Parts: sequence; structure tokens; C-alpha cells
Amino acid sequence: MIGEGRAWYNDELLPGKDALAQSGLKPVTLGCKEGLALISGTPSVTAMAILALYNSMQAAKTADITGAMSLEVLKGTIKAFDPRPHALKKHEEQAKTARNVTRILEGSQIIDTYKDHRLQDALSLRCIPQVHGAIKRVLKDAAVSIENEMDSVSDNPLIFPEEEDGIALMAGNFDGSFVGIYADTISIALANLAKITERRIDRLVNHHLSELPNFLVVNPGLNSGYMIPQYTAAGLLNEIRVLSHPATIDNIPTCANQEDVISFAYFASKKAYRISKKLEYILAIELMTATQAMDFHLPLKPSPVTEGVYHLVRSEVPMVEEDRFFHPDIEAVYRQIHEGEIVKLVEMKIGEIEF
Repeated sequence: MIGEGRAWYNDELLPGKDALAQSGLKPVTLGCKEGLALISGTPSVTAMAILALYNSMQAAKTADITGAMSLEVLKGTIKAFDPRPHALKKHEEQAKTARNVTRILEGSQIIDTYKDHRLQDALSLRCIPQVHGAIKRVLKDAAVSIENEMDSVSDNPLIFPEEEDGIALMAGNFDGSFVGIYADTISIALANLAKITERRIDRLVNHHLSELPNFLVVNPGLNSGYMIPQYTAAGLLNEIRVLSHPATIDNIPTCANQEDVISFAYFASKKAYRISKKLEYILAIELMTATQAMDFHLPLKPSPVTEGVYHLVRSEVPMVEEDRFFHPDIEAVYRQIHEGEIVKLVEMKIGEIEF
């Protein structure tokens, strides 16, 4: 901010003043006490948490889309999304998620053909409303706490010049627990969303469960198909599980034990942000895999919504017929998710995805 230190710009670590110059920005001239307020308070904690929260909310909406596509191509039954069971639970996010899936899959020949294919589906499909809904509830609660912190003063000491005595009070508003604890909660919630998503990916590539060609490729003996992307999803999930360990439960006193309770909120927010990006990659793999599975259902048509998503993915990722390097494909679909293209396309067709 003041042109010192170093900063990343276009994937290059530069001296602070050079990074600002290349960004078209000038160093900030700080007034009295502003530097201390920025360093000692919660601005960086809150800023990182906001980035994590934004990614997480986008991912939660995207998961309803990818989950619906997986349900469709895995010949799942839409009966589990009937509004009546969800009305018996007092969690509005569960009922909203069930409605999202139903709206996304409306008009699907695949869903209509297989609605009585089995009595009940595996939990990774049947419990989409319950699991996805719980994640949304956590994110909504976290948003309230993070927004409150944005509108707060986290400086120390706090000077009250309007008061008659002009007093400066030494308090503890710099503590980041309100944001940090919710950042840890976001991490745990996203780990749950990642685990159900990875389980759907596994079902898609396992011919014993999907009733589709093994690893979703015509020649599974000669080609590995989507076996390797599922490995990638499993590896990402492992990283997410490790990162989801709460940071704020730790404590290491500093400042000669004057600061004997530490929130570790910054690392909590940083972890939540890292997890949110890894989750988007897992969702990209589910979306690619479900798109590949859809090709094996012809001539049955998907829903108009999932068909639109299919074509958007196919604009970047052609059908896999022989093994190839998947990294560019995963990155392309990750960008579609991260930049909101998938959600935007679906919301243009059905209106806002309920949250």
C-alpha cells in the first residue's frame, strides 16, 4: 500500500512500488495512526474472509447444478426431491436446494425415463438437499458475522475526540475471533461439500455403479478416460480435509504473555480461501465428468438447462475418446465456475438459484 515490501502482480513477485506502478496505482500516504489500525486490527482477516465467502457462495450454487447433472446421468430418481419430505424439516435451505434441483432437471427425458429405475439412490445423490442446504446455512450465518466486522472499528487504542474528556481507551476490538471462528466453520462446511461432490465423481466413473462405460470412455481397457481426473479430485479432497482443521482452537501466547490468547483468525481466513479454490476445481471435475456421461445417454435428451450447461462445457472441453492431458480441460471449466459463467447461464434459464 505504501510502496514498500513486495507484492504479486500478474503472477510475478515485485517490489511494492513497482507492483503499484504497473497496476496504475500510487502509494498511499498514511495519516496519524492509520498504519497501526491496518496492521493491528482485523482488515486483512476480514478481507481474506470476504474472498473466501464469495468463492464459497458461488461454489454452493454451482454444486446444485453439478449435483443435478450427476443425478440425471446416473439415472437417479427425482422422487427424493418431492417438496413434501423437505417441508417436514425446518431448514429452509434444504427445501430451496430440492427446488433448485427440480427446476434444473425439469423437462429431462433422461430423468423421466429412469424415475422408477430404482427405489432409492445412494446418499451422495439422495441427500443433496440436506448436505448442500446445511452448507448454505453456514455460509449465510458467516456472511452476517463478516459483514458486521466490515462495519466495525477494530483499532486499538480507540480515541473518542467527541467526548468531553477526549479519552483513549485500550480495548480488544482487534481480536479476530468473530471472523476467524466463522472462517474455520466455512472450511469445515466446504470440506463436507467437497466430500459429497467427490463421491458423485467416483460413481460416475465406476461402471458397477453408473451402468455406463467404465471411466466414461468407449475403450476403457486401452484408455483410462476419467479415471485420472477422479484421482485429482481425491487428492484435492485430501488437501481440503487437512486444511479444514480449525486454526482458531490453537493458542500460542506472544508479547511476553501480555497477549496470552491469540485468535489465529488470519490463518483461518487464509485456509478458507484456499479451500474454496480447491473446491471449485473438484466441482469442475464433476461438471466435466457429468458432461462426458451425458454423451452416453443419446438419443435421450437432458433437460433444457443441463443441455445448455453441457454445450457451455463442450465449448472448452471436447468429448474424451482417447487419453489426453486433462490439465487444460480442468483449468478451462474451473474458470467457467470461478467467473460465474455456469451459474449465470442457469439463472438466465430458471431465474435465481435459491440460497
